[in-house]
Amino acid sequence: MNRREVIYAAVFSVASFGVAAAMSLSLSLYALSVFLDPILTLTIPLIIISVGIQAINQKNGPLLVGIISAVLYAIFSLFFLTVSFLIAGIIVEMVSRILGYRGLKAVMVNTTLAGGLVGVLSVVFGFLFLGLPKGITDLAILTALFSLVYFTESAVMGVISHYLGKFLLRSGVMK
Repeated sequence: MNRREVIYAAVFSVASFGVAAAMSLSLSLYALSVFLDPILTLTIPLIIISVGIQAINQKNGPLLVGIISAVLYAIFSLFFLTVSFLIAGIIVEMVSRILGYRGLKAVMVNTTLAGGLVGVLSVVFGFLFLGLPKGITDLAILTALFSLVYFTESAVMGVISHYLGKFLLRSGVMK
């Protein structure tokens, strides 16, 4: 791990965390439903993380981004998200070693996995850490339905991230 990789991972993780916090607090979707908050936070914050992984473009980049993100969420006592980011970081790291970090296929798969896993796992661990909200009766159906939404939305963010990363590479902002 070199200094550049750590700095990029920290910058993109903190930026994503800040945007996710601002979006969550401004709309308070978690108060409406445990399933709605990940839909919001799997947009711009996920694009930031994905572009960050493309910018790092090295082994252990996704893992480092996952660890730094997990630490940020742990500092604010959001332990269900801490575990989600650690698991997603490990899985995306393993997959990215096979597919790479740039290119449409690699960015699509990595972003879809990262977003989908964090979305699903945050809901599951949220239930485990915080308990089931009253009034939810069809938990399995809701989890399956929203899992499909999380992975589909993450795939769309993957396409956006790829083209944004490609633009940043061509313009010389990213190397």
